[in-house]
Parts: sequence; C-alpha cells; structure tokens
Amino acid sequence: MELLGRFNDDMTAVIDDAFGTEWAEIEEMIAIVVLSTDRSVTTRSLAEVSRLDRRALSRMIARLRSAGLVVTRPSDRDRRAVQVDLTDQGNRQAEVLRTSITEFFGRSAAIAREISDGLNPSIVRHIPSPPAAALDLLRRVCEAGASLIRSMPAAATEGPLAARQRAALVQIAAQGGARPHELIPSLGVSRAGVAYIVDQLCAKGFVSRRRGAVPDDRRAVLLEVTAEGVQAVTAVAGAIEKQRESLSELFHEIALWRQPVDRAASMAGDALA
Repeated sequence: MELLGRFNDDMTAVIDDAFGTEWAEIEEMIAIVVLSTDRSVTTRSLAEVSRLDRRALSRMIARLRSAGLVVTRPSDRDRRAVQVDLTDQGNRQAEVLRTSITEFFGRSAAIAREISDGLNPSIVRHIPSPPAAALDLLRRVCEAGASLIRSMPAAATEGPLAARQRAALVQIAAQGGARPHELIPSLGVSRAGVAYIVDQLCAKGFVSRRRGAVPDDRRAVLLEVTAEGVQAVTAVAGAIEKQRESLSELFHEIALWRQPVDRAASMAGDALA
C-alpha cells in the first residue's frame, strides 16, 4: 500500500504541474485525462466517466475556464448539453501532460515492477502489443485508483484536501504513529497546512492527537490512527487484495511500457536513412 501511495502521489504531481491543480482528486484526474484525450466533451460525459458530482465538476470547469484552458458552449448534438472544448492553451497543456506522463512512466519502471511483483508474482501477465498510448494507460491507472478509493468510508473522500488527508492517514498508519512535522515532506504543505489536514482527520474520527508519548518531550504531539481510521485503511487493503491480479498486470504493463512508435514516422525515417 505504501508503494501504491508513493506512485499515486508522484503521478498526481505530474497532472498538477500540467493543469495547475493542487493534489487533484482521482475523479478530477480522470476528467482531465479524458479532456486531454478527446479535446472536446460534454459535461454529461465527463460526469459519467469521472463520477464527479455536478458541483465538483462545475468547480473544476470554472477553474479551467478562468485559467484559459477550456471554453464552454451548447452542444452541437444536444442544445441542452454543455460542450467543453480545450482552447489553444489547453491543447498545449494536454501535450505537456502527454509528454510528462510519458517521462513519468519511463522513470517509474522500477517501482511499478516492485508493486506488480509484490501484488501477485505468480500470475501469467498479458501485455498489449502494440503498447498503449500514454494517456490511455494513465486513464486506466486513475480508474484503478478510483476503484480503490471508493472502498473507503465516504468521509475519506469529502472536504478540501481530501487526497492529502488520505495520504496522511496511510502514512500515519504505516508508521504506527507520526508527529505532525513528519508529514510535511510527503504532503508538500506548510506546518499550517499539516495542521489543517490533521484537524480534518481528527474531526472525521480517523486520527487522534496524544501528548506525552514521545520520550524526552512531554509536550510533543503524536498522531495515532483510531479504530475508524484503521477501518478505512483496512478497507483499501481489502480492495487491493480483491483486485490484486488486475493491479499486478496493470503495473507489470507500466514496468515494461515503452512509448508506441509512430509507424508512418518510422517508415519515413527509414526511407531517409
């Protein structure tokens, strides 16, 4: 689970850098990938594939529109539907995402192999030929992640910085407890940001603060996972167990992935050689 979390955090950072999000929720990442692939799609289709609710989808589109990445208009096929089109700048950012995720998959081969082997080393894996396009593979990874997250209690997916809250919860659980400042590097936030995230986890009943548990520093705060928090993390572990074969095959594909060769360009290059 820790390796999956690290892979997800790094993947999220790639999408954040390309489209200006901050620890995008997994549903938002799916919507961004679909937009980057199709370049024009209705809000109805985006909601169906991403499972974003209407309010969250409206907020995302409004942010992308204010950043000059998309425009909206009545759909040509259904005037009651809203079409979302990438602008020229949006198309450039989609190319940035495609290039960045291509590089990400290339440098993530080792961790992807470790995840795959740790999940199920005994299965016979089938790797598509030719290899998948980078954005198509990214979408499948995001959809697999969304499936795991949906196994958690609803509270784990609610509120601002929910993705960072889940990352913090898993880290605290994996370490058997953590001090707030230990979360700063992995979450990429300030002390105030960590305090807010911890406040939210405590309010949801997933984490508790305990003083006097750190030797030589009676005032230090130790964060511990509650029974409800353990239940949330265990739910993800159970979902991973149920999907271990498909996840193992997916990450094996990432471990061996190579960017598909443009056959026409390759033939042209051979002709010039």
